[in-house]
Amino acid sequence: MTEPLLARFWNRDTRSKGAAAATDDELVMFGTVTEDAAVVRLRDRLEKAALRRAVALRPHMRVLDFGGGAGRLGLWLAPHVAEVVVVDFSEALLEVGRATAAARGITNVRFVHGSVLEPPPKGPYDLVLMFAVAQYVDDADLAALAAACAAAVAPGGRLVLKEPVVAGDAPVLDEQRGPDGAVSYRATFRPVSFYPDLLRAGFACVHHEATAAHPVPFFLGNTNDAAAATRDGAGGAVFGQVAPLLERYDRQILAVEDRLRAHPVGQRLLAPLGPHSVMYTLAPRQAAEASPALSVVAIAYNEAEALSPVVAELRQHLQAEGIDFELVLVNDGSTDGTGEIMDELAVAHADVRAVHQANGGIGAALRTGFEAAQGAYVTWVPADGQIAPETVSLLFWRRHEAPMLTTVYRRRDDPWYRLVISQSLNTMIRLRTGQVAKSGGNYLFARQAWLDHGPRDDDSMMISTAFRHALREAGEAIVEVEIDARARVAGHSKVLNARAIGRTLKGLFSLD
Repeated sequence: MTEPLLARFWNRDTRSKGAAAATDDELVMFGTVTEDAAVVRLRDRLEKAALRRAVALRPHMRVLDFGGGAGRLGLWLAPHVAEVVVVDFSEALLEVGRATAAARGITNVRFVHGSVLEPPPKGPYDLVLMFAVAQYVDDADLAALAAACAAAVAPGGRLVLKEPVVAGDAPVLDEQRGPDGAVSYRATFRPVSFYPDLLRAGFACVHHEATAAHPVPFFLGNTNDAAAATRDGAGGAVFGQVAPLLERYDRQILAVEDRLRAHPVGQRLLAPLGPHSVMYTLAPRQAAEASPALSVVAIAYNEAEALSPVVAELRQHLQAEGIDFELVLVNDGSTDGTGEIMDELAVAHADVRAVHQANGGIGAALRTGFEAAQGAYVTWVPADGQIAPETVSLLFWRRHEAPMLTTVYRRRDDPWYRLVISQSLNTMIRLRTGQVAKSGGNYLFARQAWLDHGPRDDDSMMISTAFRHALREAGEAIVEVEIDARARVAGHSKVLNARAIGRTLKGLFSLD
């Protein structure tokens, strides 16, 4: 659909609702064709909750809301970041946003009339949002959209894309026609895998979350079905009562639906329900010519005591070894000041970058770090200092032996119960995957091996096992290197607890 035609549709729709400063409840009704206010407000809350899970907002961040309309998300984000730029081709929507920002005294949001098919103004940005925008882009313009996204996101930044999709392989058109029979509105609902594939040259999909923006579609249908179900008195009254519960238990409901959609029978049951929404979190790939030789990913959850000395030791050793490197520090939702220390280190040292995410565990932190890494080779270490810098350089100097070098400990002075847990887990991995697993530490791999064989959707505790399994299935060699473990620099272990063990078992039994 051409932008002028779509702009006329949204200008007309917006002005019919009143182009003036809006309250939060009124603001969510601009830029949507769903008419039921209760459903739209719930969708708005679920989207914002999913966005908070997808990215950690930081005070220094610059945010671009591509196709952000009247600023529903941009004005909500403004108090938490340094700057928000909202780009849209509907002047009427932008007028509502400007009036609302002025009425609220918000000065760090700019509303720009422009196209999502062109590089954004004053980019790149730390966070780029594109919510329900690509559905309006014609197939012929999708390449331009992908190029604009690639130009918009800064290294280490994130693109969060939310679009309605269909479960099958064929796209579905949603059209409205005017009295003269001409098309006045058209959206294309594409398959789930379409957008990660479209953006694959410039981005890697770090995470996707099905139905993040719909109120339980597997029993209410899609958004329009849910709206229709709540328009009569009885339906509206029931929805009003259950909406707070739907919001509160959204993640659990999504988990149930994810399991249903992963099962062949569930897929058949859910297919007739029509489009549902998926929120994708994507990390930019970097140009090879600008890449360092080695990326060291250091993952941390509440490691404020250990982080600075561990980073200092790593940098000093790698510089002495003459290795061209970068340190990618991943903050896994820490609550003890670890994130602030990372930001300070990144400001102080050009070879250090900090990446922040909501708490997701070791697997999610590794995926975030691997996707953010720019080096030709990538390794990782925990930020507690148990893996010595000498191990990192040893793996790097042996990097040409195989696409992956993995490590096993010569000896480790662990208490008996840790040995029992480790050996039990290794036995289960062997029974589940056929891999001979040993207790080990980090590993090093060619970044191209991750791009070719890294598990695309797995951010569980089993991500490393799944990666090794995929490499072996592809016929790639993996070399084991013996290393020694050290004592922690400071703090205490975050691995031996019921939550971490539960995540590990869940990830293990979800392996193919």
